Amino acid sequence: MDYSQISEKDKQFVDEFSRFVNGGMRSAEKTGRAMAADHRYLVNEKGKVMFYFMETLAADWRKGRYDQRNEWACRLAAAAMDALEAQGL
Repeated sequence: MDYSQISEKDKQFVDEFSRFVNGGMRSAEKTGRAMAADHRYLVNEKGKVMFYFMETLAADWRKGRYDQRNEWACRLAAAAMDALEAQGL
């Protein structure tokens, strides 16, 4: 994504989250579970980010825009989005 399309605060979050998962994170499972244990409104807002992320990964899978480094994430996102779309969600 062209960073000029998002706010400076959003860009800062994207950059910080990238740094976190690239060496700062100790457990994806525990981090994900902790994120889900937050206030319900915040969980909903995090879900929006997650689903837009998945939607983008699924589109990359369908267009063949992936390689071995992100194939797993793109393939799973496409399968999840296909199932959601089949249910009209």
